Amino acid sequence: MYSAKAHFWLAGLTKEHEAVLRNITPLERFSHDFSPLHSPEELHKDFVPGIIGVVIADETAGFSPQMLRAAAGEGKIVYCTAKPENLSEDMLEAVDFLWSKPLSPVTLRFYFQQLLKYLKQEKDLWLAETYLDNTIDPVPDLIWYKDAHGAHLKVNNAFCEVVGKTKAEIAGRGHCFIWGLSPEEYAQGEYVCMETEEEVIQKGTTCLFDEQVKAPEGMRLLRTYKTPIRDVDGTIIGTVGMARNVTKEREFQQKILEMARQDALTGLANRRYLESYIEEQLEKGDVTQQTFIYFDLDHFKQINDTYGHAMGDKVLVHVASCMKSSFSDAFLVRLGGDEFLAVLMKKISREEIMNRVKSFVRDLKKDFKNHPNMQILSISAGIIVSDGQEAMDDLLRKSDLALYAAKNSGRSCCRFYDSSMEKQ
Repeated sequence: MYSAKAHFWLAGLTKEHEAVLRNITPLERFSHDFSPLHSPEELHKDFVPGIIGVVIADETAGFSPQMLRAAAGEGKIVYCTAKPENLSEDMLEAVDFLWSKPLSPVTLRFYFQQLLKYLKQEKDLWLAETYLDNTIDPVPDLIWYKDAHGAHLKVNNAFCEVVGKTKAEIAGRGHCFIWGLSPEEYAQGEYVCMETEEEVIQKGTTCLFDEQVKAPEGMRLLRTYKTPIRDVDGTIIGTVGMARNVTKEREFQQKILEMARQDALTGLANRRYLESYIEEQLEKGDVTQQTFIYFDLDHFKQINDTYGHAMGDKVLVHVASCMKSSFSDAFLVRLGGDEFLAVLMKKISREEIMNRVKSFVRDLKKDFKNHPNMQILSISAGIIVSDGQEAMDDLLRKSDLALYAAKNSGRSCCRFYDSSMEKQ
């Protein structure tokens, strides 16, 4: 994958030492060359980005480790000395490797081969980190690595974008700081993923969770995969997690569900949702009474014919709004056209039902009178009260018969269903 070059500056080494070094074969994917170093100042102009620079200096060259470090910058410093115990802390901090003298051909070859292995391991580590970064950073999902105590060791760009912090700010920090939780929220365990982390560690296997987290832009819903990271002896030393921000997805799903359930014009439930609602209520097993109130506007066709469908739509929206106010405890449906339904799934007396429907019919007619283009309108209603066991289609049919009776009685009124309506 990579091709690396190392350049070695040699200071104070004998020609025999240089010959030994030049005869050592570079490791795989590596090449190297050598040049003499006469003064540390040469390093300032000779260090080339992308080339691994290493200074191998014998103490007889007269260059202190501090001088070499100042000139070499990020380059590696190898210092050869016969008395390493005489080096100060400052001198030791300036070097990367100490080679003890005397340097026989065998020991020099050993030291140099170990140095080459170190440089290759360092380059291989860089490559592994580059692989990892270029794998996780383009991914739109959040990815993170934690130690066993919950400190974040590595995250990808998507994680940084969601929490609003840089990788440097996140490194080594816990959930509370990263997600901006208050001490009270953290103490109460709100929006904290510690429980799921513990579950992953206890189970020792990959787990899937739906988690809510509090981000700078508000609450976020994450679909999260978490898996343990193990040491060579099998001990769990941390976790790796990947989370997809499904907040928008869930919002879209909810919107689609609402669109499938609702009448687009009025916002009331549609016929399909009515069927699901009744089925759900009956499955609960505690329904003892069902009341269907079937509404139909009187003279609505004249509004469409006279003023157009835009005015007709305005009327339907207005009726739906009035129903929401008058029957806030009911399940409200637009069945189609100018037909509406209010469903009460609770015990309620016939007298109370009649009073509420009469009041609604009367108030709506008065309201229509206050609108110049709606004065001809009124509303009629048919009511059926069941013991809670009748099928929805039967209740719709019977409430429709009662509505038909109200229409025949002069409109702008309501009627309860009775069996005599079947013959009529």
